[in-house]
Amino acid sequence: MDTPVTARNIDVLLYENMNLLDVAGPVQTFKTARVNTRLKYKMRYVSLDGKPVRSCCGLTLEAEAQLDDASPSNDLLIPGGIGVDALVPDQRLRRIVQQRAAHKGDGRLISVCSGALVLAAAGVLDGLAATTHWSRAADVRKFADVLWDLDRICTTHRRVFTSAGVVTGIDLALAIIRADCGAAAALDVARELVVQLRRTGGQSQYALHLAGQFSADDALARLIEQVVTHPHLEWSLEMLADTAGMNARTLSRHFKRDLQVTPAQFVERVRVDHARGLLQGKLPLKQVAQDSGFGDLQRMQRAFQRRFGVRVSEYLTTFGDV
Repeated sequence: MDTPVTARNIDVLLYENMNLLDVAGPVQTFKTARVNTRLKYKMRYVSLDGKPVRSCCGLTLEAEAQLDDASPSNDLLIPGGIGVDALVPDQRLRRIVQQRAAHKGDGRLISVCSGALVLAAAGVLDGLAATTHWSRAADVRKFADVLWDLDRICTTHRRVFTSAGVVTGIDLALAIIRADCGAAAALDVARELVVQLRRTGGQSQYALHLAGQFSADDALARLIEQVVTHPHLEWSLEMLADTAGMNARTLSRHFKRDLQVTPAQFVERVRVDHARGLLQGKLPLKQVAQDSGFGDLQRMQRAFQRRFGVRVSEYLTTFGDV
């Protein structure tokens, strides 16, 4: 007998000067899942007053309804954008977010990019690991009770989700679909959208990829790709220089110029980000240390201490996926 089709309702908050991609990315991902799964995601577009809004790129979007507290069992998706700064002080919005967080149902709070600042202002992120766009580093200091990790692509804690911003809203939507419908369904959606099902590592790793891609030095770009693809290799300065086809001093100068780090710092950051992805798979710590190129657990512990100021076990307790 066929499994009955069920629905999950998502209220998508629209507001002036929001980032259009923060809405379109996850919404299109959920829409694609409706075709491939027995769980159908139904979007309802809401604004604070029920009126149309203008996104930061100039496109005007129609709201179907006014945001209210009458549907606390619905998921609420809050995108980011430059307009979020005017949204954060809104007391009515804070109250609605708080009521939805306190509701006994399974309604979820989902933020993309700087939308996390709305959740933080409402107090629902207190004591939780959360992320947002890296450019908001100064803003998140206002919310000292939140365990911010701006290197993360996305975080989950029961019914509260945050993502780093823009296209990582797609990553977060895929993670939600995977939790709701299984890995096979999420993979179908990822294939349809031609995106990765799950990116390992954090935002810093992604930024290093970009620096390599946009470097004018093709040899350095190729070397970066090799290190990121094979972090387990013994990347000494000599091996790095030999792979890049330049001497060690020239290589160090190019790393400083294009990435603002030394070759050794780059390798360690790549390995730490790779280890973080492996840790999400609940692998033994010794295996993670080996597979990510540290060789032994003690070296990995020292690297995490330098990067985050905590040991690996403490990092997992604070920032591990729940």
